Amino acid sequence: MRKKICILSFSPIQQDARVLRQIKYMSTGFDLVVIGYGEVPLEYRNHPGVKWITIPDAKSNLFRKILSFLLLGLGKLSPAFFETWFWAKKEHRTALKHAISNPCNFYHANDWDMLPIGAKASQKSTAKLVFDAHEFAPLERSTFLFNFLNAPAIRYFLKKYSPQADASITVVRAIAEKLHDDFGLDPLIIMNASESSPIEPGRTRKDKIRLIHHGVANRDRKLENMIKTVALCDERYSLTFMLIDKQGHYLSELKGLAQKIAPGKVHFREAVPVRSIIAEISQYDIGLFILEHGNVFNNIVALPNKFFDFITAGLAVCIGPSPSMAELVEQYGFGIVVNTFDPSDIAAELNTLSVDQINSMRRASRKAANILNAENEIKKMVRLYQSF
Repeated sequence: MRKKICILSFSPIQQDARVLRQIKYMSTGFDLVVIGYGEVPLEYRNHPGVKWITIPDAKSNLFRKILSFLLLGLGKLSPAFFETWFWAKKEHRTALKHAISNPCNFYHANDWDMLPIGAKASQKSTAKLVFDAHEFAPLERSTFLFNFLNAPAIRYFLKKYSPQADASITVVRAIAEKLHDDFGLDPLIIMNASESSPIEPGRTRKDKIRLIHHGVANRDRKLENMIKTVALCDERYSLTFMLIDKQGHYLSELKGLAQKIAPGKVHFREAVPVRSIIAEISQYDIGLFILEHGNVFNNIVALPNKFFDFITAGLAVCIGPSPSMAELVEQYGFGIVVNTFDPSDIAAELNTLSVDQINSMRRASRKAANILNAENEIKKMVRLYQSF
């Protein structure tokens, strides 16, 4: 009889590439129960080995925000209020109810907010608990409110529940080291590498070099810097954004800025499902990700899905001084690392590139993709579960 894993994630799973990869590769050797937000992806609607449980995403309102502020503030006086704050959320109680009523051999808690749920569910049986830290959650943001209210609560839950994990996972060495230093964990590193693709990208044209950036339209990432960059690039360059807009007005602001300072050089297109991203971006030449970190730890050490998507799609890569990404760019030679986040410096570097250099980087990406891929990374997770 196949063992069963309950995969827990408070994310719209059909847009969460890391969790989708877990489901795809683990479903070949295990039965799965998946608990999270959003619609069931088409390929899993009638999958015999995957039971999908959708949790209604509770919408925030003024009362809920005020109650959260109050309980988080009181939690600094007594941690019991942190527990009240956490379990007052209907989606948390619903996830726990489903996790307990679907007993499994393993609970796989994606991110800190599923850790208490996985811990309590595993306590009801002899199930093992695996904690997957996508980021170092206490340093997710640098705002005063987050540091004053949310970060202490997150540290409380990590300190209380992470010792119950039988194993832990994270995405990059710097986060693994931070989790070890702060919470005594020894995470297995499973990078956010994309699935291998048979797509053969075209060659870059001398007169038309196409930059691409995809992902969430997150104001904290200062996407406007990439518009300022292409505005300073020579006429060969254009930039396309393929963004998921979660912040409403920000995408409109980006479009307005593009029209003002780089008319005709910046294009916006609709986001595509995760499974279609590689095919879509392979039409471009250079993946651009300038992540000015603003002293946010997770931004400093970021090694995100989109970076690996660029590699798998056979694109050259252009980044700023982001150390985790820079380490791989320099090791495999598939891009350029600019030593500042200043748009003028980035544009100057891009303007020096010849088409032969870009095509050489693109070949290096395809070669690197033979190593930096989901198949190799997820094997580590399979071996972990088989070791229990």
